[in-house]
Amino acid sequence: MAQDVVKHCSLWIVFSFFYLSGLEMAVIMSIDGQPQPTLWQTLLYTFLYNALIGHLVTKYEKLWPFLASIVISLFGVVGFGVFFGDKLAGYSNELIIGLVLSLPFATFLVKQLKSKNFENNA
Repeated sequence: MAQDVVKHCSLWIVFSFFYLSGLEMAVIMSIDGQPQPTLWQTLLYTFLYNALIGHLVTKYEKLWPFLASIVISLFGVVGFGVFFGDKLAGYSNELIIGLVLSLPFATFLVKQLKSKNFENNA
């Protein structure tokens, strides 16, 4: 059991680096695409990207998809984005907190939608 957790966490941490690359592009595009950028619109546009990632997490991680999204979000945004890479260091704390919470929430919603869709089809 412990070996599985370590193996899965290692994969999630590696994936979080690549998640940050896409998230950084989504943040830049959402800010550049707005005439008057606001925090809520930026979080809404990046939530759409996180919904896609949440779909991938629930598709490929069968044991702990919600825990995977938390680890990916924390290591991607806080670990690689703020501390190790400084890619997201120039943004506001509110945006950083919103980005950290967005992926677990999106993963939860995607998982609920998939289970409702499965129940309706059965």
